[in-house]
Amino acid sequence: MDFIVVLAKIQPKEGCQDSILELSEELIFETLQEEGNIDYQLLKSNEDDSLTFVEKWESPETLKKHMASPHFLNFHDESGEFVESNDIQVLKASEVKF
Repeated sequence: MDFIVVLAKIQPKEGCQDSILELSEELIFETLQEEGNIDYQLLKSNEDDSLTFVEKWESPETLKKHMASPHFLNFHDESGEFVESNDIQVLKASEVKF
């Protein structure tokens, strides 16, 4: 099975991690219900304050639709003031079966 994997790492400004986590709740809830979404998780680093969204999508088209969704745009707009930096990787992948 082919799919798209997104690793979106966010480095919050100092003291802003909780604000990003709070804003993430609606984003995650709504995204998990989107057609074409396979998985959508938010991971918190044990080494620093970074947060990483780990996403799996059926296709580039479903990812593009997600990025135009009201809940994604709302999160992007509202979280911007709390973000120091971000790093986004998009991978085309296939499951390895043994």
